[in-house]
Amino acid sequence: MTINNYTNVQNQEIEIKNEVSKTNENISEKRVEKELSVEEKIQKSAVEVSLSMNAQVILFTMETQDLTMHNSEAQKSILDFLSGKEVDNQLSLSDIGYEGKPITELSQDEAKKLISTEGFFGISETSQRVADFVFAFSDDDLSILHKSRQGIVKGFEETENIWGEKLPNISYETQAQTLKIIDAKIEELQENKKLELENYEKKQAEKKEETKEINDKIE
Repeated sequence: MTINNYTNVQNQEIEIKNEVSKTNENISEKRVEKELSVEEKIQKSAVEVSLSMNAQVILFTMETQDLTMHNSEAQKSILDFLSGKEVDNQLSLSDIGYEGKPITELSQDEAKKLISTEGFFGISETSQRVADFVFAFSDDDLSILHKSRQGIVKGFEETENIWGEKLPNISYETQAQTLKIIDAKIEELQENKKLELENYEKKQAEKKEETKEINDKIE
């Protein structure tokens, strides 16, 4: 090989290494973007939980007049949200799927209907809505589901902190139902992973046995 050819080969190797390095950097950047995106979505699910829970509290208050308002800044922000204004980076009632009139303008009967069994802010509708949002971006990833579960618990805790007292039973029942749905999904995925592993090990054992039989025949 001539010196020029050798030099060209070296230059090509350097270019290839640089391209590989750039590709790896791009992959790493995309992974970081994906992680950030997931973290943002988990945070959004926690915010949605908190807003939904606060809506339940207000609706329950409107129906029964059973909860004292302390007029804190956090409570004012929640009331602004429920009156149709945008809060938390322009998050509005429509962003969580609610298309009715502002909650603060509802009558007692209308408020009662919204937190009824079939109501938008009832236990069933709220828990399934939050769970479906989590499932949509988790892509059956167990680690994301576990993180999302933690975020949802945080959303409930934030609601308690805002009101500084025990919430209506509907809120705790909604929390329990939401976590039940997510836990069932986690259990299902774990069982599927277990079956996949068992099938893989079974196939590996079969291949090993086939190889042994072939080697025995050769001998």
